[in-house]
Amino acid sequence: MDSQIPPEDAHREPRRSKLRERHQRRKQKQAGQRFSLPGGRPQLSPSGGFKLPKLPLQWSPIRTILTGIAAIAFVVAIIFGLGIFKNAPPELQPNAIWLGTEWTYEPRDLADVALLAQRLRENEIGTVYAWVSWLQSDNTWRGAENFDAVRNFVSQFNTAYPEARLYAWLGLPVNLGEDNYRLDDEEFQQRVATFSQTVVHDFGFDGVFLNVEPVWDGDTNFLDLLRVVRTSVGETASISVAIPPDWSPLGVDIPVPPLIEPGTVWQREYKQRVALLTDEMAVMAYNSGLSSPDDYVKWMAYQVESFASAVAELDASTNLVIGIPTYDAEPPAHDPAVENVTSAVDGIRTGLLQAGDAADFVRGVAIFAEWETDTTEWAQFNAEWVAK
Repeated sequence: MDSQIPPEDAHREPRRSKLRERHQRRKQKQAGQRFSLPGGRPQLSPSGGFKLPKLPLQWSPIRTILTGIAAIAFVVAIIFGLGIFKNAPPELQPNAIWLGTEWTYEPRDLADVALLAQRLRENEIGTVYAWVSWLQSDNTWRGAENFDAVRNFVSQFNTAYPEARLYAWLGLPVNLGEDNYRLDDEEFQQRVATFSQTVVHDFGFDGVFLNVEPVWDGDTNFLDLLRVVRTSVGETASISVAIPPDWSPLGVDIPVPPLIEPGTVWQREYKQRVALLTDEMAVMAYNSGLSSPDDYVKWMAYQVESFASAVAELDASTNLVIGIPTYDAEPPAHDPAVENVTSAVDGIRTGLLQAGDAADFVRGVAIFAEWETDTTEWAQFNAEWVAK
């Protein structure tokens, strides 16, 4: 969708056992964290607890010595435990946002970036998809002359908001005209993988946010791309991906967008295969083409429940964030009177209730986009999502 690329660029399977091992390692890193949603903060939950040693009813020298040793050990354990929690890294705020070229391409003072970081903290936004480039038809990256500015922004942002997670947002259109599909092209995949490595190891991003459009259900070329990117960036960098919603599922009681062919969905198995190859999936739950806020609420609730239940079956560490729209009208797909902060949040909360325990896999929401969000929408987001 064109709305996924900033205005300046609008023209624009390894074996399952190995995958599960990687996800188990990531889960172990996250041991002790539990997400309380919606909009909840992760809380440390150490297993077990400290128990005071029982004092003997009768005095004896040996028991006294043993009791003293136990008491000293207990105190040391308390001090050690407090030291762990005191030195633990700051928690990652649950929500996300897209940033455009006005931050990454244009020179900014550190003070400006600090004000941005303050606003993000106030709204519990700890993940940022910052625009870097999109891969053009000749397999070159658009805006290369601005890459030094991107590096500078990364440095400034990490100074102002070191506990945040900063992803390099890469636009990857794969249909460039009739008979010009390129997601199956090995050169295309390798270009993406190589540049992903560059933005992580050279630019300083924590990972990549791959905005591949379109991706239809069951496309194994998308899975192949994710594999080569993982090999390129390594296990410590994060991979986040833009995910299309289930546009028009069949056999469910939700409104069907009039402009979308019925049955345009990702099957549960395909959602799970993508989840096993990624750290985060951002579901772009907008551009529905619906004409009623109530219909959008129901449609949004279905997206949350559908993706959450699919990921929950894996017991993996993959997080879900649900995209909400703040951008101007783009008829006929997006009407701000229908799709907005209020209706999106209503739909997400309904979906979380419908998802039950699977809601734990929805980390938060993602605002699309920072350059489109006005003062009123920020206030609505804080009051209706963050503060509740």
